[in-house]
Amino acid sequence: MKYYLISLILGVFIIFFQSCNPLSSIQIETIVPADIDLPPNFNQAVFINLATDINDDNEIDTLLYDIITKEMSLGFMDAVEYTVGVDTTRLYYIKGYPSKSKLYIEDTISWKYLEYITRDTNTDIFIILDSMKMSMVSGEFMNYYEISGEYVYTSYRELMVSIHWSVFDLIEKKRLDKYHYKDTLYWDAKGYTKIDARKNMTSVERSIRETSYFAAADYANRIFPGWRSENRYYYNLGNKDFEKAAKLVKRYEWEEAIEIWEKYINDIDKEIASRACFNLAFGNEMLGNLNLAIAWAEQSKKIKNKTRTRYYISLLKSRKKDFEKIDKQIN
Repeated sequence: MKYYLISLILGVFIIFFQSCNPLSSIQIETIVPADIDLPPNFNQAVFINLATDINDDNEIDTLLYDIITKEMSLGFMDAVEYTVGVDTTRLYYIKGYPSKSKLYIEDTISWKYLEYITRDTNTDIFIILDSMKMSMVSGEFMNYYEISGEYVYTSYRELMVSIHWSVFDLIEKKRLDKYHYKDTLYWDAKGYTKIDARKNMTSVERSIRETSYFAAADYANRIFPGWRSENRYYYNLGNKDFEKAAKLVKRYEWEEAIEIWEKYINDIDKEIASRACFNLAFGNEMLGNLNLAIAWAEQSKKIKNKTRTRYYISLLKSRKKDFEKIDKQIN
């Protein structure tokens, strides 16, 4: 009975707290600038895989090379679908087996070789996989489950990859990026015998395909602008008008909500005035008016200096810098 009462009191407290929470949130998609600055008006980009000898046996690993190259090309293409200002028609990959020794001659880069292997394509941006190393660890282990009285075997595989990437600008004749990428992917499968566990395990080829795909997709997020999901908060309580505005927010009717909040920026109740200004910052951010959003957030902070408001001001200023950087990258 004692534990029942404690649980009941706790449940009532949680419901009360949630119903009195003055903040609501929505999820938005924000533009994220690339880590490097590609020329915004580039004509064509090409992916070139120079890692033709994965096994270090001084021979071209044709089957493995083709698998990796095609999966990486697909990874780049899929990632570009979610970028800003770039379309898939401006990205392709080199077939065949390009020569690393012909591109890198001692300490210099042969720009003529890049022009040669992409002749008649108008390519000016080169995404180069300079080197790629893979190492794999796999095995099986057994667990005994006392409740069921059964032995269950687990087959596992870890695939570690180390890649050196480069990006070159043919027009300016310069390297735009040099990046060392590392990742480890893990797979497992279960069975009542070792043989069953191995049969249920993802094939080595599939593991290599997935590792290659995600390596390219991850690198694409570094060199092309993209999107990121974030949460934004606003005050839904304060008076009946705040509750009415909250309903408008759910319908993305920003201008109508802003008209309501503007009525309370000079309210005698400092908490209400602070919330109104905070919400006006939020509303203007949703409309893309970042300078005005920052100004309203600063006003909210003047009325009541809250941690959440200071954080929001910092976020808005950071996003403004991102916009300025993206404007250079895509325009």
